[in-house]
Amino acid sequence: MPSRGRVPAMRPAVLYAAKSTADKKASIPNQLREGRAEAASRDLEVVDEFRDEKKSAYSGDRGPGLLAARAEAERLAGLYGECALIIQHSDRLARGDGKQAAHLVEYALWAIKAGVKIISLQDPETFAQDDLIYAVLTGHRNHEDSKRKSQACKAGLRERRKEGKWGGGPRPYGYTYDKATEMLVPLEEEVAVVKRIFREYLAGASLNEIARDLEADSVSPRKGRHWRSATISQIIENPVYIGKMRHFDEMHDGIHEPVLEVKTWEQAKVMLDSRRKKGRGRPPKGRHLLRGGLLRSPCGSTMICRSDRNSEVYVCEIVHQRIGDCGCPRLPRETVDASVYGYFEQVGLDVEATRAQVADARDRKLEEVTALAKHSLQEKRRAEERLARVRRDYTDGEISAKEWTEFRGELEGELAAAGAEVERLDRQRIEVEAWEGVKDAEQDALEMLADIREAISSSGEDENPKARDAVRAALVRLFDRFELNRPEPGTRVHADLAWQGDLVITPIPRESAVEGYTSLRPIFRREPLYDAVENKRVAHASRLRRSLDPEGGRFVVNCWGIGYRLIAG
Repeated sequence: MPSRGRVPAMRPAVLYAAKSTADKKASIPNQLREGRAEAASRDLEVVDEFRDEKKSAYSGDRGPGLLAARAEAERLAGLYGECALIIQHSDRLARGDGKQAAHLVEYALWAIKAGVKIISLQDPETFAQDDLIYAVLTGHRNHEDSKRKSQACKAGLRERRKEGKWGGGPRPYGYTYDKATEMLVPLEEEVAVVKRIFREYLAGASLNEIARDLEADSVSPRKGRHWRSATISQIIENPVYIGKMRHFDEMHDGIHEPVLEVKTWEQAKVMLDSRRKKGRGRPPKGRHLLRGGLLRSPCGSTMICRSDRNSEVYVCEIVHQRIGDCGCPRLPRETVDASVYGYFEQVGLDVEATRAQVADARDRKLEEVTALAKHSLQEKRRAEERLARVRRDYTDGEISAKEWTEFRGELEGELAAAGAEVERLDRQRIEVEAWEGVKDAEQDALEMLADIREAISSSGEDENPKARDAVRAALVRLFDRFELNRPEPGTRVHADLAWQGDLVITPIPRESAVEGYTSLRPIFRREPLYDAVENKRVAHASRLRRSLDPEGGRFVVNCWGIGYRLIAG
């Protein structure tokens, strides 16, 4: 007899279906249909149905559907004395090894305790009785099957990447996938946005700033409604844009067309990795140029940024935390930043190149706006075609007046929005075309350089933080760090970096910066030039000039702490 308080009015059942990936072939509806048929054959009444899609039982514990199914089955078992949980196969519940994901035997134990009978259509013996041996063995088999499939998929993906093909999954922003050729094909309107992201990031903008600017310009992301810093980060570190395919730590040549220069991607990747190493703590309040570990004290510790109402300084971290004392004093921010900028201006800043970059900005912006406008016009035409198609269906009597009213309101709204976007981008294109080319670009370049100098030296509040960010971004690309040290007597140092008593700032260039400062003047280490003239110890730049070109067609400028720059005469 059923226990007291229970209502033996029916024999309830709960159905559960699941698919680890997107259910493109209607597997879940088929599982539920088979479950209903089984319930009817056993004279069970289906109380509710639950499902999980794109939820793995191998790498996780399915999803909220399984949790809800268990809870409902347990509730019904407590109310009626029994309840059946019907599934297609035991692997719909679990494929785990008990570590990363639940083992099948965990569900068998739960069922025994809760008074729930699990009915598996394709392997009924697993839960036929309260003997856990079947559940243990079947659970192990389920896990091994999934493990084998996972390894096979990874191997197949690796082979496709080695062949330079896209391995499947969501397409990268900037490309569409052509099934016929198995190639990624660039999308003009999205490629323009990708180039903009890299350009702004290399200019010093943060991930959040780039995302906000894209939102402000009504640029749509590939997925979702909003741009996020994580999305920008994923785009920057994806080598697909330089024609590469990555499989974990392996990099392979792709068969698709690259949309970025290798150098551009590498520079952005260096900056991204550098910022990640610094952590995500609260940024300093002051106007410090050398943030995030760029400046090191004589003891090797980071010179951290500190500000108060009266001063902005760099101070050794171990001194600040009172761990020790390396003898490094508190250094005024304005003096340090001005020294580093003076050095940077001489060896890394090319006014002519800056002018050219600013002049090129108009063309890049026009290219971006034109691509977005073309895409918006296509969207408007598609909206017009949808509205015309629905109007024909109404005229032909294929849809009712009520349906026509509903469709018309929705489609006319889409058409109006698409038309407004076309008009906005067309106005923006006209504004960009009205820029006065090179003359204004030259003036902008000079103003930019003036803003940078002001950002470094200004002690007031009225300054241009973006100019300072641009200098910092350039420094991160060129230098691994700047070290404070006390050189031996008689050591020659760069004039801008020798100050504050016996302290000297020593720039430590990145290996990737050896061939040049970004796209500016190329600077070479001394050793390759020595090898070029078959002289391992050319002591001075003047001798190196004569060795490289006795007739004076080219000459060499010594860049302190870096190497030599070759300049055409």
